[in-house]
Amino acid sequence: MKRVVSIAVLFFVVACAVAPVDAAPKKWTFMVFLNADNNLDPYGVEDMNEMAKIGSSDFANIVVLIDREKGPATLNYIEKGKITLLKEMGEIDMGDYNVLVDFVKSTAAAYPAEHYAVIAWNHGSGWKDGHDAIIKGISYDDESGNHITTNQLTIACQQIKAALGKNIDIFAFDACLMQMAEVAHAIPGVDYIVASEEVEPGAGWPYDGVLSGLTRTTTPAQFAAHIVKAYAASYNGGSQGSSSGTQSALEMKNYAAFKDAVDGFAKAAMAGNYGPQFKDALNKVQKFYYRTNIDLPHFVELLKVTVNDAGFQTACDKLLAASAKLIIANGLSGYSTKNAKGLAIYFPASSYSFSAPYNDLAFAKDTLWDEMVQDYYKKTTAATVVSDVENGDLSSLMAYVSTANENNREVSAHLINKLNFRVFTEGGFDSATQESVRHLIAELKNK
Repeated sequence: MKRVVSIAVLFFVVACAVAPVDAAPKKWTFMVFLNADNNLDPYGVEDMNEMAKIGSSDFANIVVLIDREKGPATLNYIEKGKITLLKEMGEIDMGDYNVLVDFVKSTAAAYPAEHYAVIAWNHGSGWKDGHDAIIKGISYDDESGNHITTNQLTIACQQIKAALGKNIDIFAFDACLMQMAEVAHAIPGVDYIVASEEVEPGAGWPYDGVLSGLTRTTTPAQFAAHIVKAYAASYNGGSQGSSSGTQSALEMKNYAAFKDAVDGFAKAAMAGNYGPQFKDALNKVQKFYYRTNIDLPHFVELLKVTVNDAGFQTACDKLLAASAKLIIANGLSGYSTKNAKGLAIYFPASSYSFSAPYNDLAFAKDTLWDEMVQDYYKKTTAATVVSDVENGDLSSLMAYVSTANENNREVSAHLINKLNFRVFTEGGFDSATQESVRHLIAELKNK
């Protein structure tokens, strides 16, 4: 979510209370971790007012922890037409994953239910390239300067599952850019994930539309799909106006098969030499606000058309089938997101844009995706540079050296080995060319 405009406050009616409004078990407890301690503050109030248009019922509780930009955090119970203050929380750090865990545990204890939906509300980044560091995660708290990282989401969900004694039925992000394979991999103990591949407009979810689909008999799968449908409808000329956007739902019982298919695809890609086809697909694939985020199913569809190899085609088919089972709902609005299929993944087009800290993610450690990406960089870079050097053209080598940095040292080491072998072991080059290559290699080693 990005935009900030002035909005009218509709319902913010406060009645002091500290005990649960109704501690009897219900069908659903819908809990929102609403971190508005930033420039999204007005939207936090607006979204609570949207929730109050529907309100809790005899089968559903709606509980919100909101931390505002210039005020204390409060715990609230949402009723139809009324927001009841349960507790003044003071200043809290909603960028601390422990606060998220405590909120879910205490809410589930006070408002037990058969099904739990947990919504993390805030700015989200999925993966964001910064000048000095990688910033990744959710729930940025301007007061503390903290946020919940992708790896911390894993710890939080593990602790929540242990406390509940069951999976969270729905873990959702009312935030930008969080529907990525890397994030899904980091969230254990969850049945369904709902999130957006693209940025969300400032208004975020249409909570009245979302909650209107929750009934006594609604299953988690039905509710996850309804959230997606309601979000897309609201931005296709609906309650939130008209804006390009995405929202999708993942059924996580199918994630293991999806992960295996990702590895199968990566192995097939590394077994061949499909550099031109990958480059073409990266140029055409659906990208999002961060251009290093691409839509995975669309990428595979593009490659399936251009790579004429039976083994690779089979790997594409398996990954597309696994993705279709994982992505149970996909909603789009606007034109710029027309090729978004429901799940993004990290794949910078150039090696110098690849962020080395990506390798610290569990997804990178547990899959072959990052190895495949590096294999693509190595093959395409070495092939182009060595071929040009053989033809007496050092421009591509000089261009690579000028952009090389700590993020693509693995590719640089591979290129140096190829150049040393071709230019100095096999030889056949004049002394001036060899001297120029030697100088450029020395410069590259210092990058």
